[in-house]
Amino acid sequence: MKTKRLLCFCLALMAVGTVEMQAQGLGGLLKKVKKGVEAIVGQPQPEARQSTAKKARGSETPVEGGGTITNPIPETVDLQLVGAYGKSTSANYGEVRLVFKVKMIANLQQLSFGCNTTFPALMVDQDGNTYHTRESAGWYSYDVTEGVWMKMPLKETATFVDVKKTATTIQQLQYGVSASYENRGLIILKDVPIQWDVEP
Repeated sequence: MKTKRLLCFCLALMAVGTVEMQAQGLGGLLKKVKKGVEAIVGQPQPEARQSTAKKARGSETPVEGGGTITNPIPETVDLQLVGAYGKSTSANYGEVRLVFKVKMIANLQQLSFGCNTTFPALMVDQDGNTYHTRESAGWYSYDVTEGVWMKMPLKETATFVDVKKTATTIQQLQYGVSASYENRGLIILKDVPIQWDVEP
């Protein structure tokens, strides 16, 4: 009888000890989960980080003289517009050429500007007339150096042609820029004045 009672008592102690150990383990686990949640709440969520990066990439920067420019790869290159310069080819028409200033943030020796079917070049004037570049496809490399501002007139092939001389403002313009195959996009200009028959 004593043995039976002793055995029951031992089993009861083991059961209570197991419950107590599990409770301590659960409490410790809950404390760890709480700390982990607090750490995660203190960190920006992936969606928030992503939207911040997108906002930085897609942000418009004022252009001296009027309008804005949107740089698709600001983590690689600082890009500014010097101006959009029109050159008369007849009494009523001309060509518009872009001149940029670039300062490389990344340690690269070349930067490309251009267009193709994925990154089409297009200019729209204040009246809604559309214009295209002399060549509809092609990327052209320019020598650059890190940390130094460089003036960069785009090549003749990047000139927008058959532009009406009544065009005084670029309502919107898009043109491609590329640091690598994975790191490229469209430069967007908005409300930029065209300076006719002025040397850059």
